[in-house]
Amino acid sequence: MESLEGDNVESQMVQIVLRLLALTGAVFTVAACSTNSAAHADDPLYKWNKGVLAFNKAADEVVVKPAAKGYRAVVPKPGRDGVRNVLDNLRSPVIFGNDVLQGKFGRAGKTLARFGINSTIGLAGLFDVAKRNGIERHTEDAGQTLATWGISSGPYIMLPILGPSNFRDATGFVLDLGLEPLTYMRFDGRKAILAGRFGVNGISVREANLETVEMLRESSVNEYASLKSAYEQLRADAISDGKINVDDLPDFDEFEE
Repeated sequence: MESLEGDNVESQMVQIVLRLLALTGAVFTVAACSTNSAAHADDPLYKWNKGVLAFNKAADEVVVKPAAKGYRAVVPKPGRDGVRNVLDNLRSPVIFGNDVLQGKFGRAGKTLARFGINSTIGLAGLFDVAKRNGIERHTEDAGQTLATWGISSGPYIMLPILGPSNFRDATGFVLDLGLEPLTYMRFDGRKAILAGRFGVNGISVREANLETVEMLRESSVNEYASLKSAYEQLRADAISDGKINVDDLPDFDEFEE
């Protein structure tokens, strides 16, 4: 067991990338075996995406949504806000790394300042003391970094559990692991902590958007098209560091996670 825990990081990263490539190959295999109509020429993975969306909705109804409702019922709002603050603070190294890679050194300084203040005075990020002092949080990820480097988004793809994405953002998701400190740490229980953090983050995001998701599902004539459009516009806004027109888009409070 100890030797397994001690595998070098490069080997793990290679395995992750290979799995992503395998997923990509599977997607193209599915797409190649199906005939897309002209109506979906701009969405070559339409049939795959529709199938995964149906799977994700079923998993949401059976597992994620009930867990999010239970979380809201048991944990009061100040407690939920504290959990969200801790999770946001833990992501600071990834945001900082992408700030630097994009040449946004002013934003990188703010990220570093927020991490230092909230990790100390804010009790490991439980309280967003930095925000109270005028240092607002922002988010960056490797998908945004690749976009600023001129890499196109590639086809839209719906990922199991993770939801809407595209080939650039899916690749960025893997690359962000290289900026995550826990990727390089070795200690007992590390995998359990990583899995727990992923699960808690998912439940926290879902709880924050319980009403928004229901509104989207009930009001959309075509839920798939509405979700795809919202994702693409929100990502374009994030890449340009612009402002979202709330009259045009659903209010996904934590969509960037």
